[in-house]
Formats: sequence, C-alpha cells, structure tokens
Amino acid sequence: MGERDGNDEAAIAQCVAQALGEQPQGLERQVLAHSGNAVYRARMAGGRSLAVRVSPQAQTFSHTRSNLATLRGLGLPVQAVLAQGVTPSGGEFVVLDWLPGRDIYYAFSTLSDTQSERIAEAVTAFQRRVTERLPAPPEGGFGWAAIGERAPQARWTEIFGAPIPQAQLAEMLARVDATPLERFRARLGLARASLEDYFDTLRPVCFLDDLTIKNVLVDNGELSGLIDLDTVCYGDPLLVLGATLAHIDSEVGEHGRAYARALLHHWSPEGVQRRATGFYACLWIIGFLTLALEQGNAARVRWLVPILNQFLNVAEGR
Repeated sequence: MGERDGNDEAAIAQCVAQALGEQPQGLERQVLAHSGNAVYRARMAGGRSLAVRVSPQAQTFSHTRSNLATLRGLGLPVQAVLAQGVTPSGGEFVVLDWLPGRDIYYAFSTLSDTQSERIAEAVTAFQRRVTERLPAPPEGGFGWAAIGERAPQARWTEIFGAPIPQAQLAEMLARVDATPLERFRARLGLARASLEDYFDTLRPVCFLDDLTIKNVLVDNGELSGLIDLDTVCYGDPLLVLGATLAHIDSEVGEHGRAYARALLHHWSPEGVQRRATGFYACLWIIGFLTLALEQGNAARVRWLVPILNQFLNVAEGR
C-alpha cells in the first residue's frame, strides 16, 4: 500500500500508537509472496516486536480476535490480538504479538528430513484437533466462515463453481484441435464428475485451509506458530493437503519433498480420498499453468505440465 491509499507507514504508526497508547520506534514492511494484506514488524520500546496487519478492505479482521482465542484455547500456537481499528483510507488494521520464524516456504532448504517429519506431524495433529473439537454450527454449510458461523454453500461441490456438462467435456477432449490446456481442463472436469458421489457424502468439517507452504512458521528448524487465521473452512480437510502438495511441487521442488511425504504419511488418504486429494491439487496447478501461458513463460509451462499430468492421473484413479 502506498501513500495514495492513506496507508503510508507514518499513518500506520500513528494508528498503532493511538490503539496501544505507545508509539512504535519503527515499522519494517515484511516481504510476503502470498498475502493480500500488508504486514509490518513494529519495533517497540524495550526491544519488543509486534505484528501489524493492514487491509485496504473494511472488516477484514472482524473475526480474527475470536478465531484466535478459540484456536489458542485448543492449544494451537497462534497469536493474540492486542488492538485493532480502521485506517485513514477506510481499511482495517490489527496488532498482534510477534511470533518468531518465517513461512516454511523459506525454510525448506534448511530443514532436515527429521525436522520436516516433526513439523508435518504437528501440523496434521493441529488440523485433527480443530476437526474433532470445533463442530459445524447446526445446519452448517460448506465453505469459508468465522469459527462457529454458518458457511454459505449448501454442498461442498459448489465451492468449485458450476460444473461443465460431461458431454461437453468429452467433446473437448476428443477435439483434434484442442489445446493442451483445454485437454487438461476437460480431464479435470471429468475427474470432478467422477468424485461428485464422494463430495455428497461429506459433512461440513472445520479445518484450517491456508496452512500450506505459508502461514506455518518455522524457527531454527521447529514449528513456531500458525498465522493468518481470519477465517476457517468447512468441508473436506483434504483440500489443504492437496493445496500444500500442489504448492510444494509447483513452487518448491526437491527441498520440499520430505515435508510432502510426511504430510501424506500422516493424512494417509486412500481410495477415493486419494483421488480427491489429487483433484484438489489440480485446482491450484491448472491455475498456475493458465497464468504461465498468459505470461508467455515457457520455462514455467514446461515445469508445470508434467506436475499437472501427474496429479490428474491421481485424480482419475490411475
């Protein structure tokens, strides 16, 4: 965010000072590859640090305080909200305690197999604790919501958008002039159709959908915290496994293999659940491939095509 948004660092520092009654000695913008919000490290008196998250949108953090309190009550290593308010431009900010470490994405190259295993085991255990102890509200729906609130969709499959008729997908797949991307999309649509019966068996289970290669903090080879939990998702927890595997293969490569293997071991999806995990992974990878094609990034396309094909094979049960 720039000064034209009314969210320059001086303005943010003033917001923090008014909310806490203490002026930050300095703000350091954090470099995050995936976050839509601006994140700052506020240096306070006595060598303390606080985290300041800023959104251009109002009410972005409406449920952050209650979500974190609930998760902290389950024993998860999450932050506490110290203050929040509105920015001069009409957005919102929230001040939290500072957790050491950085996203696991930046730590993969330094992690041993044993450390990767330990972190994967802990993350999986936390997800299961959330699933087991945070039931969906009565007549709860599927999709994204605050903890304890009804999610908007009546069926899990609805979060993937309207399905394309199978006849149209088969026709696309059979066309001799179909592009590789069109063929991939047709295969993905047919895989989805084959999983609809499985989707219909699901109930809206609570899980933390954004703990992938980001938002899992690692410090000195150990899990140090979980962040950015403004919402949760109700549905199939395997969605986060598929998303993580997709990001590791697409964005990390060999350095992340031990973590991927450990996650698969602890989640242990079999049969139709394994196919669903492959389908979920494909949702991200086909998006990455589409963007690479639009950008004319031939090297990225060459990297992604075999990865997408591999996960499509899993989704198709091959």
